Amino acid sequence: MAFSLLLKSLTPELLTQLKERSNKFLFEIISANSKCKFCQTADELSIFRHAVELLHEDEQEFLRNFRELVPLTVYDAYQPFVARFFDTPCQESEVIDLLAPGFPAFIGTSSATSGNAPKLFPKYKGTTLPVTITQSRGQTVYAYFLKYREVLDIFCGDQDIVRKIMVTPASGGLLRMQMGWNPEQDEDRMASIVSGETTPLAVAMVTYHPSFLLLHALFGLANRDVDTLRVLFCTGLLDMFMYIERHWFSLVDAIDRGTIPDFEHIEHVRDHLECRLHANPVRAAELRAIGVPSKTAGWARYVWPNLKIVYSTGSGPFSSAVPKVKHILGPDVILQTPGYGTSECIIGATYQPGDLNRFKVSMSEAFIEYLDVDAEEVSDNLCAAWEIEAGRLYELVLTTCNGLWRYRLGDIVEILGFAPDDGSPVVRYVERRNMVLKFDFTSVTEAQLVQSISSATHDTLGQVVEFTCFKDARDIPVTAGLFVELANEPGKPLIFP
Repeated sequence: MAFSLLLKSLTPELLTQLKERSNKFLFEIISANSKCKFCQTADELSIFRHAVELLHEDEQEFLRNFRELVPLTVYDAYQPFVARFFDTPCQESEVIDLLAPGFPAFIGTSSATSGNAPKLFPKYKGTTLPVTITQSRGQTVYAYFLKYREVLDIFCGDQDIVRKIMVTPASGGLLRMQMGWNPEQDEDRMASIVSGETTPLAVAMVTYHPSFLLLHALFGLANRDVDTLRVLFCTGLLDMFMYIERHWFSLVDAIDRGTIPDFEHIEHVRDHLECRLHANPVRAAELRAIGVPSKTAGWARYVWPNLKIVYSTGSGPFSSAVPKVKHILGPDVILQTPGYGTSECIIGATYQPGDLNRFKVSMSEAFIEYLDVDAEEVSDNLCAAWEIEAGRLYELVLTTCNGLWRYRLGDIVEILGFAPDDGSPVVRYVERRNMVLKFDFTSVTEAQLVQSISSATHDTLGQVVEFTCFKDARDIPVTAGLFVELANEPGKPLIFP
């Protein structure tokens, strides 16, 4: 569906449909989670709790009280409750029905952003992967990570373990839940390969990032029939291509002989990998003739003639890697952000194939409200999906099936319009609200930093692959400093075919 077909405002019919669908979904969430320990005891919800305690499935009153009485929340409100899972011993009575009904399927860990410790989010049943993926009929290089931090024992009394709950990065936990993979069975399945994938599951247990990517590259290069690549972020995908170039001769020699190279920190999985890589001198000779990724524009299609699509997040801070990735993929391969997902919940699905930063907001895991970035940061200023305006910037605020109440995500999006089929908002990610460099008289936002580095790349620095920012106080006035990783020599732009 073309962007030109987006509605700039809702028709009366679509407004009514969106409002009814949203209210029904919100009521389902809050009526279930209002019976859980967080809602029943958290100070943040005390006024709401007392207002609804005598209501009996009165949807309109529930919704009215929610909108009038539930304040904005941040992670600090939930952290003491989540910490109960880590008590020793952890008692069933303390954590059952904690944020949402029952026990979580796992506890997801967020990435450690801005130097902060990872946040922990219990994930209950019904969660799905935040991706829009067309099923491949060929072979897929799918770089996912299944290693978990720990498994928590939940006790009933002193002896009986009634539940085991894994603590793991959210993406791996969601995949485990979808596939029904329990940690106890990991050793038995290490040498297996999921149908349609190129790489043994043992690679998903490798924690050393260079070796993780190199092993995916090795098994991917060995398979000429690959038609899909799936790497979570474009920066990680570009890292894989760079590792391929750096280790090209050892990778091709390994395919020739059918041996696993001496990559670092893989001894615990080597036996599971060696039985899956077979000598293929013909494929090795083909790869030698093609050469390294930097040698040929559109290199990926020479290596994998059937390659059609690559799923990798290329919006926001990951956009800096996109030009180089597209150069390696060539013009005939679609690069697509798989969806808009966070550690907290799914936000939406990719709206238009090939567009890296346009998402249709979904109602799969969260009721989403919108806080105008120019408004005072209070719950009275929240807008529902049918009240927002195209072209304006809003912070996303979540009430989720997993037990978050008007949680400030911190992501700023621009409203591009409304989908003509059902009126759902279509958004573009802009930046993190709290990601700023503060100076004495001004602040510089994430979006401004990304824009400044992007505008400088071709005619000054060259092509920037990744960068990080810092406050440079070595001289007066204090400025924003940049460390950059370049695709070519400084001042040499990337030449596209």
